[in-house]
Amino acid sequence: MALTDKQLYRKLIWQIWFGTILGFVIALCIGAAFIAVFYTKLQDLWAQTEDLWEGIFALIASGLILAMGIAFLKLEGSSAKWRVHLSHAFSKKDSDREGRSGKYALMILPLITVLREGIEAIVFVGGVSMSDSAKSIPLAVVVGLVCGALVSYGIYRGAAAIAIRYFLVISTCILFLVGAGLASRALGFFQAYVFNQGVWKDVEELGDGPGSYPPDSVWHLTYGNPFNTQTGGGWSIFNAILGWNNTATLGAVLAYVFFWVFVICTLTFLKWKEGRTHLFGWKSKAYVVRQQRFKERAAAAAAAESASIGSDEKASLESPIQA
Repeated sequence: MALTDKQLYRKLIWQIWFGTILGFVIALCIGAAFIAVFYTKLQDLWAQTEDLWEGIFALIASGLILAMGIAFLKLEGSSAKWRVHLSHAFSKKDSDREGRSGKYALMILPLITVLREGIEAIVFVGGVSMSDSAKSIPLAVVVGLVCGALVSYGIYRGAAAIAIRYFLVISTCILFLVGAGLASRALGFFQAYVFNQGVWKDVEELGDGPGSYPPDSVWHLTYGNPFNTQTGGGWSIFNAILGWNNTATLGAVLAYVFFWVFVICTLTFLKWKEGRTHLFGWKSKAYVVRQQRFKERAAAAAAAESASIGSDEKASLESPIQA
């Protein structure tokens, strides 16, 4: 029995909500299990190698944010591809296996997306807040969910008035700033771990003077220490979001620089691969096809314009002369 447009619309809406809620619940269960195991079984191990763990989490989160930012930039173009895929899926018969699986794409897509982003959030929260007590996590998670819901609703309501590409570009720039900060923090944590093993104490939390930082640092400021438990204050927020640190080691600086170099090279390569540019005369296959298509369109437009002018001249010659 064929469904009406209204019934089909309602069915698809339920699929989207079901996939979203299911992905969120699974991610929540994974996060709860991760935090429970960490605080019950691995707390002693964390206390002994805190900087090493934070560096590992920050490095993983930096890679995930890099991949997510690139996916954000592709999101606008992928909407047209999904529209084509869904139209093909719903045009197939229910007896067709591909058609049956394709009709659940609007449930599978949000399920996988929410699950992936939820796991990325777990890793990010782990890299930022695992040095704090477990009581500090629920409030931050609730506030994050509320802010995310408000931003998502604002995007949904304002999508018709504001071009989605501007939002994607701005949000991707912010993500890359966070990712670069995490990459820098990761190398900083690794070097701090090696330094603290030599002095047998986490000295960066005790003060800002000599002895609290590696002597081979590129520079050191006597203020703005985000790890100082007494004067850290708002500097810890800048450290968590943008990777700020009052001590700049060579590894941390190079990690920040190489992160942006990698972003630039990756985006340039993707643009070249899609045929939207060439590198010093080196053209991709997509670029050749794209240019050929432009030439064909220009030739067709010129031919149509020439035919239109010729028909207008012929009509003017055949029309009776007005006295």
